[in-house]
Amino acid sequence: MTDSAPLSLDVRSPPELNRGGADAHADASKRVLKQQAALFEMMRAGVMGHTEQEVLSVLTETTARTLNVARVSIWRFNADFSQLELQDLYESATNRHSSGGALEAVRYPSYFEALKHSRVVSATDARRDPRTVEFLDHYLIPLDIHSLLDAGVWVAGSRHGVVCVESVGGRRGWTPDEQQFCGSIADLVVIARENETRRSAQTELTASVERFTRVFRLSPDLMVVTRASDGVVVDVNEGFERQTGYLRADTIGRTMVEMGLWAIQGQRESWVREVCEHGRVRGLEVELRMRDGEIRTYQISAERCVIEGEECIISISRDFTAAKRHERIVFEIAQGVAAATGESFFRSLVERLQLALDADIAFVGELDRSSATGIRTIAVHTRAGVGLPFRYDLDGSPCETILSSGVCAYPCDVAQLFPRDTALAEKQIQGYVGAPLMSADGVALGLISVMFKQPIEHSEMAVQLMRIFATRASAELERRDQLAELEFRANHDLLTRLPNRPALEGRIDATLAAARPDGRAALLLLDLDRFKEVNDTLGHRVGDKLIEAIARRIRADAPSGLLKGCEFARTGGDEFAAWIPYLDSTESLVSIAAELRHMVTSPVEVGGYRLEVGASVGIALFPAHANTASELLRCAEIAMYQAKRHGSAITIYDRASDPYSTRRLALMSELSAAVRDQQLEVFYQPRTVLATGMTAGFEALVRWRHPQHGLIMPSQFVPLAELSDVIRALTLNVLDQALRQLQAWQQRGHSMSMSVNLSARNLMDPECGDQIEALLTKHAVRPDSLELEITESAIIADPDRATATLSRLHDLGVRIAIDDFGTGYSSLSHLRRLPLDALKIDVSFVTNMLKSEQDAAIVASTIGLAHSLGLTVVAEGIEDASTQTRLSELGCEEGQGFHISAPMPSIAATDWLEASRR
Repeated sequence: MTDSAPLSLDVRSPPELNRGGADAHADASKRVLKQQAALFEMMRAGVMGHTEQEVLSVLTETTARTLNVARVSIWRFNADFSQLELQDLYESATNRHSSGGALEAVRYPSYFEALKHSRVVSATDARRDPRTVEFLDHYLIPLDIHSLLDAGVWVAGSRHGVVCVESVGGRRGWTPDEQQFCGSIADLVVIARENETRRSAQTELTASVERFTRVFRLSPDLMVVTRASDGVVVDVNEGFERQTGYLRADTIGRTMVEMGLWAIQGQRESWVREVCEHGRVRGLEVELRMRDGEIRTYQISAERCVIEGEECIISISRDFTAAKRHERIVFEIAQGVAAATGESFFRSLVERLQLALDADIAFVGELDRSSATGIRTIAVHTRAGVGLPFRYDLDGSPCETILSSGVCAYPCDVAQLFPRDTALAEKQIQGYVGAPLMSADGVALGLISVMFKQPIEHSEMAVQLMRIFATRASAELERRDQLAELEFRANHDLLTRLPNRPALEGRIDATLAAARPDGRAALLLLDLDRFKEVNDTLGHRVGDKLIEAIARRIRADAPSGLLKGCEFARTGGDEFAAWIPYLDSTESLVSIAAELRHMVTSPVEVGGYRLEVGASVGIALFPAHANTASELLRCAEIAMYQAKRHGSAITIYDRASDPYSTRRLALMSELSAAVRDQQLEVFYQPRTVLATGMTAGFEALVRWRHPQHGLIMPSQFVPLAELSDVIRALTLNVLDQALRQLQAWQQRGHSMSMSVNLSARNLMDPECGDQIEALLTKHAVRPDSLELEITESAIIADPDRATATLSRLHDLGVRIAIDDFGTGYSSLSHLRRLPLDALKIDVSFVTNMLKSEQDAAIVASTIGLAHSLGLTVVAEGIEDASTQTRLSELGCEEGQGFHISAPMPSIAATDWLEASRR
């Protein structure tokens, strides 16, 4: 079973190792730094402390300036999600803000449906994208909008609104970092709304003493009531006692000055002055000293009011210590990633890492090339400053484990765990976190490590930060070792000395990344006709001479005439390319192509022969045909082969005659490696008992953490995997991860089950039962804790083999469930013969059961049918409380859906489980 993607990303080509790729990477880094700077500046300026409308105006304007777009708007759903209401629209051309107006779901059903299932809607060609094409006539064309980037605003798993970024005047491909930035702006909208809600709540508290009394005791924030005349404490809440350590009885009747609560006297004076002058304080950041002497950062708000005839000050303080620490760590990460290249980069990296994690020692080391059994440090930083370089053997050290197993964390007693590493004991090291540095092809290059003389309190945060630093350090280490040696060979064709295909792609991508919204460009791909006859008749040596002569002519003649400004490359054996980065008009393209063809096909004197060959030219345009180098090359190549096939000499790409899908082919070819290289990640969606709300178990849902494309949802690759035997390895990989997680939860005292989808190919595999039994034994999980979900279509393919496999699994004690019931074509009589334990009602019936009498009847009858067969019923796709209540009334035992929780990574699922138990 698959579920909807929370995030949609553009397909990007992987960067090549060449100067053009480095430029593109630098541009991407500049974009990211610019985006981070914008976010940091808003935080530093205290934007989030203003009213919601003021914050929205700042967000739209900042987004437009940062992403260099013409229009940015923020919309909010009404109560029943039938409308999107405009809260703020900023237009760069006029520097004006506006609001009002609404979009109706009945008029734009595809767009509203996309927002329901996607965190980000990235429409490079909004006029053709099926999610946005319905805006074409009365919105996109009148406003000259070509591309849309919409980030959903989600609050507690529910849709709240959308941030819309619009490119006017030309199409634009949205990079992953731009989509991420837009998502960050959507998160800030949530914070602004929450701040507005909190501000309104505080105002209401001031106006109503009765409601204040009810909220006062239960608030998790630190709340104090003092007399305005002398500052004596009148009352404190439980949050004050819990956080400061001062009991209520010890506090009432004293002043905060007497207790020493204010760590910085000047902050208290500022607070008193603000309250006296304005009667209120909002969001003042102060340092407070707890009873045990610890100083923590709080954000305090206060209001003067009259309580029982006496003027008092009510103050509410929220602990921001963790947030401040997190802010500092993020800053250190940004500083480290933005550091210089080479040796200075590594020195800066370990310094930032040591500061960010408050470690005693941080270092980057590379494998000793002379022996490959030791580590030689590149950069070392300690609390005292720059450390001396050192070398040590891998055998028996934590580094050996890190290089073989990946990121490792030892929060305490690391010296006892690795007694042969005597340096740990000598340095009195207690905690250790390290991450391997790997080349692009998975070869170990070295490692990055931090060491602590005290046990680590927050090892999870350290691990996350190490992953960030390790990724950047790996790239820099590999770049340093290989760039000088490979630069020319990676970027040039050795025969013609022209740039090669990877170099051309890098140059194109760099140009497109910096292109104006209205920019246009063109790629011409030229292939020689009858060149094979030259090789076959006169030999490859003469053929090479002909290629060299053509390349010399291109270099000599191209800088003038119609070809002036073109950039040339040899992209194949008898194939050349001309890149026009700045195209004034498309009308001249045919003339330019004809000039290039004439230059190449003119007679050439080679080895005493006067040779003349023909040529076919294919043309692809940016942005009309593609937005990336690889796609432009593909389109140009298709056009070139059409020119050959039709004898037309010059052909411009036509999408209607393109029979290929590059993304589909690429994903199919990468699936095996993805399973082998552990790129699959399992998310977990909880399943609850509808009558009690207790957690019954989780369903394991696979994601593909692609190195280039980011998180890919199962709907995009599982159907491809099912076309081959890759699905067997994929299913076993998911089972392995899910059972490992189930064992961890059960060891923490959680009694539950784990549901995993079983593919049709696994079901038909005679070894399936033995494989699953081995995994259950490996993870010490009871068979009845595992529930395998099969579809009706999987059974229909071969009922006898399916029944045999299911019987083998059922005899083991594994539970069997029919998934997506009602969407297949199996007969009820056949299902009755299967060893089933549960039946899952498909989401398509559950979603509309409260609106459709037909769906409601199907759900009710399905529950009755399942109960008559002795099966447990599980409902999928529960989106609201009303549906959950109705299902429970009908006797449905269990359910899952976004109303209960969206699928979560393992760490988030663990937190959810712990919170649910509490």
